[in-house]
Amino acid sequence: MTAAGMRAVVLAALAAGGAVVALVLTSDHVETKPVWAVFQPAVGWIFIGTGLYAWRRRPESRTGALMVAMGFAWLLAALEVANSPLVYTIGLATGGLFGAVFLHLGMSFPTGWLEPGIDRKLVIAGYLIFPLAFVPALLFAGPHELRCDDCPANLLLIERDETLAAIGRAFGALLYAGLFVVVLVRALQRWRRSEGFERLQLTPVYVNALAAFLAVTAAQASGTAIARGIAVVTASLLPFTFLGSLLRTHVSHLDAELRESLEELRASRARIVHAGDAERRRLERDLHDGAQSRLVALALLLRSARTRATADPELATMLDRAQEELQTSLGELRELARGIHPAVLTDRGLEPALSALVARAPVPVTLEVEDADSLPGPVESAAYFVVSEALANVAKYAGATHATVAVRRVNGRVTVEVADDGVGGANATGGSGLRGLADRVAALDGTLSLDSPAGRGTRLQADIPLAP
Repeated sequence: MTAAGMRAVVLAALAAGGAVVALVLTSDHVETKPVWAVFQPAVGWIFIGTGLYAWRRRPESRTGALMVAMGFAWLLAALEVANSPLVYTIGLATGGLFGAVFLHLGMSFPTGWLEPGIDRKLVIAGYLIFPLAFVPALLFAGPHELRCDDCPANLLLIERDETLAAIGRAFGALLYAGLFVVVLVRALQRWRRSEGFERLQLTPVYVNALAAFLAVTAAQASGTAIARGIAVVTASLLPFTFLGSLLRTHVSHLDAELRESLEELRASRARIVHAGDAERRRLERDLHDGAQSRLVALALLLRSARTRATADPELATMLDRAQEELQTSLGELRELARGIHPAVLTDRGLEPALSALVARAPVPVTLEVEDADSLPGPVESAAYFVVSEALANVAKYAGATHATVAVRRVNGRVTVEVADDGVGGANATGGSGLRGLADRVAALDGTLSLDSPAGRGTRLQADIPLAP
């Protein structure tokens, strides 16, 4: 709705509410006029105000528009207090329209749109029953039968007949009761089909709505001031119930969208890790099968040349130096290949790869691996690089004399723990290595924690689910 449209609705509501106040205060057949002059328009304004707010917040839903319509229908029911016979009779005949709009709102909540089939038929029946069910009684009901001796003349009266009026009122009450039973069954079916948050949203709406339905029905059937008062109080709570549940629905939709976005983010991060690992394996194979193989072949060629260079000591010395440099380069290349993606991890699994890491560590390391067979590839890679980075940090910064590496598989999760007895004081944000590990572990829906009090060693732990 546009701003101009909302201003028009507000002005119409104020005018209608003012007219209701005037009707109540000038009525010759209303008791406790100040009370009704306040509550009758107030309930209508509450419906209209909350409806406009809901309409603005959720323009795609028709619930706000129906709440506005319900507010005006409530104000229309106040025509019953008029002194004019014509206006009074219109009020008698249309006073139940509020209940029809209310039924429409309840059956279409939270979207405001009716599903084809029984829901739509029930609402159509409501628009017929609520305003018209008691019209037959009005054809034979005089002031005494209407329980209002001071009321204006009922212009629908054909002939006053107490028996026929009672039959007509019983017929109307029967229609109300039948509609209530069918609506109750339908609401229970819908509520039982709902689950979780949706059920939490529907419960207060249905409880308050059914209570108001009963109150309005009782007020229409009895026509007493007490029944009308109960209906007013119950109805005044309805807009807040609908608005609260509507906003909770909006929050649940946002929550579902957020969960969907988070799932997509997790999947995207996992795809990035998988792609990175695949690229690491390709580079490792290229280095092993390409550059490393050529360097090994070159080393053999240099060794052959060295055996033939005995007659030239200077050339032999140069070839010896070339062989040494070549062996150094081969060693560095092998270390680079292992850092990119160790072939032993792919070929033999996590435990042999960790054993190779531990064997190269500059300090004694105790390795404990429990039930780590047949782990998913991304989990194996993450565990390996956690240990690799942690042991590299032990060698560079810890000043430790001993370290431990433990890998355990418990309750569908893999825990990797690397601890040392060094100087401690490590900071997870201090270097890119740990940040990269944290990102890798998080991509698998895992967590990485660091405990490193100064002077008391360091403990790095990764907790990775097997099925993120």
